[in-house]
This record gives sequence, C-alpha cells and structure tokens, in this order.
Amino acid sequence: MTLFSQVILHVALPVPLRRLFDYLMPAALTANEDNVERLKNLVSIGQRVSVPFGRQTLIGIVIAVDTNTDQNIAKLKAANDLIDNEPSFDDSQLTLLNWAADYYQHPIGDVFSMALPGALRSIKTIDEQLPKTLQKGDKFPSADELSKNAKQLHKLRDLLANNAYTRSELTELEVPSTTIKKFVDQNWAQWATCGQNTSKVETQHVNEGLSLNTEQAIAVAAINAVDHHQCFLIDGVTGSGKTEVYLQAIEHRLLNQWQVLVCVPEIGLTPQTIARFKQRFNVPVALWHSGMTDKQRFDTWQQTRSGHARIVIATRSGIFLPFKSLGMIIIDEEHDASFKQQDGFKYHCRSLALYRAHQAGIPVVLGSATPSLESLYNAEQGKFSYLQLQKRAGNSQLPTTHLLDLNRCQSQASLGQPLIDEMAKQINNGQQVMLFINRRGFAPVLMCEECHWLTECSRCSSFTTYHKGSNLLICHHCGFQHPTLHQCLGCGSTRMTPVGVGTEQIETNLATLFPNVDVVRLDRDSTSKKGEFDNKLNQINSGKPMIIVGTQMIAKGHHFPNVSLVGIVDVDGALFSSDFRAAEKLSQLVVQVAGRAGRGSVKGQVWLQTKFPEHPVIQDLVNNEYKDFAKFALSERKMLNLPPYSHHIVIRAETTVPNLGLEWLSNLSNYLHDYEGLLMLGPTPAPMTRKAGKFRHMLTIQSQSRPYLHKLVNWLLENLDTIQKDNRIRWSVDVDPIDLS
Repeated sequence: MTLFSQVILHVALPVPLRRLFDYLMPAALTANEDNVERLKNLVSIGQRVSVPFGRQTLIGIVIAVDTNTDQNIAKLKAANDLIDNEPSFDDSQLTLLNWAADYYQHPIGDVFSMALPGALRSIKTIDEQLPKTLQKGDKFPSADELSKNAKQLHKLRDLLANNAYTRSELTELEVPSTTIKKFVDQNWAQWATCGQNTSKVETQHVNEGLSLNTEQAIAVAAINAVDHHQCFLIDGVTGSGKTEVYLQAIEHRLLNQWQVLVCVPEIGLTPQTIARFKQRFNVPVALWHSGMTDKQRFDTWQQTRSGHARIVIATRSGIFLPFKSLGMIIIDEEHDASFKQQDGFKYHCRSLALYRAHQAGIPVVLGSATPSLESLYNAEQGKFSYLQLQKRAGNSQLPTTHLLDLNRCQSQASLGQPLIDEMAKQINNGQQVMLFINRRGFAPVLMCEECHWLTECSRCSSFTTYHKGSNLLICHHCGFQHPTLHQCLGCGSTRMTPVGVGTEQIETNLATLFPNVDVVRLDRDSTSKKGEFDNKLNQINSGKPMIIVGTQMIAKGHHFPNVSLVGIVDVDGALFSSDFRAAEKLSQLVVQVAGRAGRGSVKGQVWLQTKFPEHPVIQDLVNNEYKDFAKFALSERKMLNLPPYSHHIVIRAETTVPNLGLEWLSNLSNYLHDYEGLLMLGPTPAPMTRKAGKFRHMLTIQSQSRPYLHKLVNWLLENLDTIQKDNRIRWSVDVDPIDLS
C-alpha cells in the first residue's frame, strides 16, 4: 500500500482543542487487507476507537473516514484498535452533537465524550459491559444428583430450572456467591449476555387516568393530533394538572410504539415522578441522572438504545441518550436554570431538545407555571403553540397572598409575629406549614462585634457560611472549609456573632417556638446521605402536622396536599442585583414556592416577608399574576434590547494574576470593534471577581443577528492562538448565558 492510498481516520478526542485528529488504520487491520475501499468499510462513523495521544491512550470517536489529511502522512500514528463492531452513536446523534459543538463553540471531542456514559469512556467493548444472567448449562443437575442437605444448591437449581437471573437479582434472593461459583465451576450453569426484548405496548399496559377538565382536554387533544415536529408551551398555574396532560400525551405515543423522554430539572424530582409513571404505565421506565453509578447509567443507555426502555425520566444530559424510536420529548419546569450546564460544555437542554425534535420530526412539550421569557417570546412570535391551564385541577383553589412588612411588626427568629401566629393556627387545625429560605447553613457569615470583621473565604470574593451542626465555616462557591473561628482575625476579640439566617438556624429557632411540632429540614446538607431525601418526603407525605423548612429543593414540582401555609422568609437579597434576569428568577421562584400551598381541599395562604414592600417586583408578585409580570418584563427587555430581543455570547477569562484577564479581554475586543451590529459590554470584572483562587473577568458580545454573532465569534476563536495566545489565561465561551456571576 502506498502513502497516497492510506485510509485516514478523523477522530474526535476528549481534549480541550477545537479540532479533529488524524490517525492511520490500526496495524492489525492493514496487515490482512490492502484494498482501500474494503478497509474503509471496516470502520463506521460514530465508532469508538483507541488511539495513542502523547504518552496516553485515549478513547475517541471516528467522525470521518477518507484518504485525505492536511498533516504530514508519514508522521501519522496508527490507531490502536477499533473497540466495538458497531457505532456508539447513530446518525441522529452525530448530527445533534456536531450541531451542539458548533453552536456552543465547544471542542467537539469533549462534546462527544460527555455524551457517552462513563462506562464507555474505557477500553471495554459494549458487549463486555452488557448485563449478564446466570443460565442453566448442558450439565444442569437433576434434584436427585444434589445432596439432600445442600439447601442453597437446591435453591439455586430450582431458580435456574425455569428462569435466568442477574447477579443483583440473585443477591436480592440471598443466594451465596459460593453457591453461584460452584454451579459455574461444575458447568451446571453459565453466565450469558441477556437480551433485552422490546415487547409491543398494548392497552392493558396502561392504567386508567384521571378525568380531565376542559383546559386539560384541549391541551391533550392538541398534542395528540400532531404527527410532525411542533413545540407546545403549556403555561399552567401550579396544581393545574400539567403532569396528567403529560401522562395522557405519553399514553398516545406509547400505544403507537414510540419511546418518550421526560426531562426534569432536579434529581430530587425523579423518585416521585418515576413512581407516578410506573403506577400509570406497566412498561419499562428508566432513570438517568448524575446520582447513578456508571453501571446503572450504562444499563439505561443500553435499554434506551435497544428500545426496551419505553419511558426515560432524566435530568439535562438525558437529551443525548440513543433512542431507537423517540416519539416525543417533554421538558418539565422548562424555565429552570439547572437545564443549562454551567461548567465545561455549557449547553442548554431545552435548546438541544428543540433541535433534536426538529431533526426527528416529533413534538416537544415544554411545561411550567412560570415559563421563561424566551419561551413566552417564542409563543408570542408563533414559533410555539401556546396552551394555557388557568385553573387548578380537582377542588383545590389558588392560594391568597399576604405581604408582611417587617418594618411594622415585631419578629422572633427572623419570622414576623403575624406569620408565627398564623403558623400556630394552621398547625392546630392539623395542617402543615412550609417555610422557604434560599440559604442553607446556620448564618451567611460570622462578624466581630468589636471591629466588624467578617469571616471571608481566602480563595473567593465571598464570605464563608457558618454551619453550626458541623462546626465549620464553608464557602458555598469553592467548597473551602475551616473550623469555626472563636477569635477575630482582625482585632483578636472573642465577640464573634452570626449575622443573617439560614435553614439550619430557622430549624433550631422553630424547635423553641413550637416545641411539640415536628420540623423537617430539606436542603443539600440534611439530605446528603443516601435515602435521606426519600425518608423526609415520606415523613411529609404522612400528612401529620409539621413545619417544613427548605431551600429551592422544596420549590419544584412537589405535591404536598396537606401544606396550607407557605412562608417566604427572605426575598430581599434578590431584589438588588447586577443580573438583568434577577427579577425574572425571583418571580419564578416565589410563584413556584407559593404553588406548594393549598393543593389539597383547604385553601392555601402565602406570606411574603420583606423590608422593601414598596419595591415594584414585590408589588407585582402580590397584586398581579406571573403573566402580568412577564408581559411588563418583556416590554422592558424590548426597550433595552436585551434577550430575547438580542443575543449574547460571554467570553470569560480566569487567571491567578489580578488584572491579566482584563487586559487580555480588552485586547481581544479590539478585533471586534470595527464590525457593525455588535455591542461590546465590558470587559468587566465578574460579579464574583475571585473564585477558587482565580481572578475572573468577562466580555459580553451582543447582536440582534444570531448567525452574524456566531460567525464573528467563531472567526475569533479559530484565530485566537495567532492573535492572542497566553498560556496563563484559562478562557471559556458561554453561548446564551443565563448565569452572569
């Protein structure tokens, strides 16, 4: 074979470089074959390949196969091996991931690697990792051949006589590993890859749903009437029965033998969601989230790929799963910021869902009680079909809202006295009370009463939060921990006092105010142990009178029918922010939290505590509905030419040298000043200027034309090494940013 007829593999590798890498075919393949066309046919686009990369061996994805390269072909290395006999990505996934890498301006190899389950980022083949079952072998013994006293041998023999079992199933059945080993060693049984059959979904696999009101029925009929790509935005008040609409739309797709992807914002929502789905549908329902092990995620990946899993309930990265016959995508709580990945590959699940559904020609359903302004704008422009659910399902009514001015009443334990009195009344009536504060820990900071020195994080432009239970000062931004200080580092005084309030402090104070009432705290600290979150949910769902204290964890999607009163302890911290989305985020959070009240037969109440009752956002939340706020906010954005009426890309720079990032971004922006239609915002220090020891600066580039903006930023990044290279700078690109901290 000559140098001019070599087969070249163009491979995407998990490295932070925006390019593909060229390799020759593995030597083991070229040794037995020299025909170029036959060699090319041995490789599939999307196939995993093991390659040498410096001193490492990396797992890459074959993106293209041809005989061309822009490198010196004599210096190209041969790939080590093709790992599988089949591609790990199908054509639709390849299209999605290539588009995602291009749109979000991220290294393509990193994108492909992130879309693989962790188990496939190793040298093992897919077949080697498929679940195995223990099946009876050719020498399977009769009952008479086994000793009568060998109870465990008889137990396993009886099990294997008619069925095959996975190791985890045998463990649950309390079969000892020594018994399993004896069966295998004696050739009585053998491990074999278990096939995942896809059985047809019939009407008997679907349990009867709830009766729909008129609005719900219209929404279900509209979704079920579509057999092509269309996006539906369901704007439904909290408790309006959006989930029942999802379930009846899913039923239609399942009976037409499609798979359905349901994306939820938080891991905490998946247990109750999957329980409701399994109760309704007698079909395989799979989970996908970051709390699962690599093996569990691989099993879900394989079940989805084979078509065995009919419904997949996933967090944001589930959008990359390989479906055999995807028929619909549902994004629940579509406004939630957790659908946007903030580190590494900064993609938005909602945007990728819309693109993937468009490519597949299937509907997308976006649901929320507080839709994002971007989605409302798209509905206003006619890009989304707008469906409204303005009434609560069943007999429940929307809660009444009370504004509590903390300047005009006495307070105890950070709670106004009128709120405390109402809490006591509701608990005496056998109801539950929920208090929301978006701050965990005992207090946001410790302060010296002598010199007013505050406990600062040594690595961030922030303060350390006092956690009384663990006796630690913890930075919630970088994770830095330090034993609690009892002496001021400024003046040496021992008069250190906590300032502000967090969930831990409220829990402690409530135990004093209500000594005979159970207090359940739901935050990341109190639910860190495995199973603790489910235990607390079960405790709440028991219905007995109690007080629930929590952070955002309690605000999303939970159904607590006995909660009649919700108190929002502190919203003032979010009123004054440099982020133009702050009012939108606050309004969404307050409406979502308020929606936990009165979901049963008792009409709910929402109490909003503030020291700034005259603030326009507070007044809007109390006196109007979310749609009124959204209408005003959109007109304000239009006037200021802010998203969704324009488009942003943020370039961030991090460095250990204080002003180096600012200078680097300033020089970078000079290359774009001459282009028309661009607005440069900055460069400026990030709101949190120092984080984890790095000084952070940002340059925001704005344009009304999305393609034009992407084209210019793409040109800038392609030429970055030539025009502005500095190895002391760590930079990143954030397309359509939603977090400007």
